[in-house]
Amino acid sequence: MKNRSKLLIASVVIAVVILWSFYFKSTEQTGTVIILNGPSASGKSSIQKEFQYLMMPNLWIKLGIDNLFDKPMPDITLENLSFWQSPNPIRWVTMSKDQDENSVMTLFTGEQGDKVAYGMNSAIADYAKSGCNIIVDYIVYKKEWLDDLRQKLKGIKTYWVKVAIPLSTLEDREVARATSPKGHARSHYDFVHWDATYDLEVNSEKDSARTIAEQIKEFIEVKNI
Repeated sequence: MKNRSKLLIASVVIAVVILWSFYFKSTEQTGTVIILNGPSASGKSSIQKEFQYLMMPNLWIKLGIDNLFDKPMPDITLENLSFWQSPNPIRWVTMSKDQDENSVMTLFTGEQGDKVAYGMNSAIADYAKSGCNIIVDYIVYKKEWLDDLRQKLKGIKTYWVKVAIPLSTLEDREVARATSPKGHARSHYDFVHWDATYDLEVNSEKDSARTIAEQIKEFIEVKNI
């Protein structure tokens, strides 16, 4: 009986050691994630590019709303906009005016569109679990997206960065770039941050993308000391 007890205890100890070793090995291999959350046209993709260049030869990959959500979907363009103005399972837009008669273009997602968003979140987490460092261009169109992303990033070192900018500046950029219909930024400007808790806030009106990239680099280096 004593021998059996000793054998059982030894087996449990070995199992714990193996699991503990596996946990630390997995933790060491996990990359770091930086989430840039802010409205459309706030300069997040430019910040990504500058940060990626700044961190070389240490690789940081660019992921986010453009290449993991928008690009895989059927395109919404100014030319075919009327087709996407009715509710459907994927996504659609509505054009309206606010109380001050400003144009508002609101994006909605159906069940299939939300699955793409959740797949985007899974991909971000999986890249990190594979050891990749990632800087993400994100727009939280729905709180459910934010909740899902936070859940999937549990156990992964993640820094949340709020990209702040006045609405008037965003709308000037929409007109200048002509890459987004007027009123898109206005549609989600007031709620894009939901209840997110941020580690760092940057201002893309006051500072250039390069300066913001340097701010983020300095911030994470201090955090990792």
